[in-house]
Parts: sequence; C-alpha cells; structure tokens
Amino acid sequence: MMADAPVPEIPEAGPETRPKTRPAGARRRVKRESPLVRRKDLLDATVSCLARLGPRGTTGREICRQAGVSHGLLRHYFRNPDNLLFETYEQLCEDMLAHVEASIAPFEGDPWGALHAFFVAVFSDDWASGDIIGAWMVFWQQVRTRDDFAIVSTAFNMRQRALMERIVSRLPPPAGPHPSGPQPSGHLPMADAIAILSAVLDGLWIEYYLSDRRTPHDRCIALCDQAARRLFAA
Repeated sequence: MMADAPVPEIPEAGPETRPKTRPAGARRRVKRESPLVRRKDLLDATVSCLARLGPRGTTGREICRQAGVSHGLLRHYFRNPDNLLFETYEQLCEDMLAHVEASIAPFEGDPWGALHAFFVAVFSDDWASGDIIGAWMVFWQQVRTRDDFAIVSTAFNMRQRALMERIVSRLPPPAGPHPSGPQPSGHLPMADAIAILSAVLDGLWIEYYLSDRRTPHDRCIALCDQAARRLFAA
C-alpha cells in the first residue's frame, strides 16, 4: 500500500485573505421598493394573469411568481389575499376614475373639450390595453354572480355617469334656457341620455378590445364625440 500523502499545513488567514465581516448588529443594505410600488406591481401582475389565464389560473402563487416576490408578501399588501381579485377590481375602479378626473381638469371652462378628454382618457394606452380590458371582462363576469363585485360595479357606474353629467350640465342649452337646466337634444331625460352615452363608451371599449384594426383607437374616440354631439349639441 502507498503511504498516505502528508497533509499540507494551511497557514492562518492574514488580514488580506480573511473574509470581511460586518460589525455586530450591522445589516446588509437591500434596496426595497416602497409599499405603494410593490402593491402596484402585484396589481399589474394580477391584471396580466387574469387576461392570460382567467380567474381559475390567477392564483396567489402565480401572481407572486410573475411579480417576482415571495408568496408571503401578499398578506402585507392586501387585506385578504384570498380575495385578491376583488381588491384588484376595487383599486382599478378608483384608479380609472382618478385618471379621468385628472384628464378633464384642464378643461374646466370648455365642456366639449372636457368630454373629448374623458373619451381620450378611457381609450388611453394605460386603460385600453389588452390586459386591462381582458381583466375587466373577468370582473364583469364576477359582477353577475357575486354581491361584493356588483356593489363596486354599481358605485363605479354611478360615479362615472355623475362625472359625465357634471360636464354636460355646463354645455349651453340646445334651444334656449330650460327651467330644469340643460337638457339633451329632443328633450330626452338627462339620465337616459347619459346612460346611452355610457353604453356607447362601454360598447366601443369592448369593440376596440376585440379588434383594434376593425375599430381603431382614434375611430373609437371620434364615435364617442359624435354620439355626444348628437345627444347634447344644439
């Protein structure tokens, strides 16, 4: 048998070879996103999953995988991680209304300009993307079967229509003053005219989602403008 080779002596590590250690109590600096940014990342991932995978495939783990975070973080950013779709719908409704409000604000003295800005905001890249409208389709399905979704949907539609009516109420009356304020063309009740305009807007939003070649972005906005003129112009 061969004799065992001698084990080389390992010199004690000197200052230049000794691994650097942090002082006791010191923590590694890790760049952390703010809670609002991290929550928005999770919301964006939820919307994307809904559009691609539908409600069954939109699990907490899949959302976190796409957002690049651990599954446990859901509890830090959402009231009830098991109800993530509902909280996403709530937040999107609030964000869309805030976006529209900000878009029409510069047109306080120009109601026709404000209506046009309203339509442009709804068909903006942020709010008429395939992911957003695809996710909204899922939310509409939930509205038909879940009371909590239905309550949020009703409140959103009432606020959106109230915003439209606020703009329309500043338009000059079609045929002189009216005791009840500005009225839509043909004396159609204001609430009915606003409901028609809202339906046109929703319908074109879906049409754009189904085929942006058949009904392009600019065409959708132009059709909304025309519908408003037909309903409210003198």
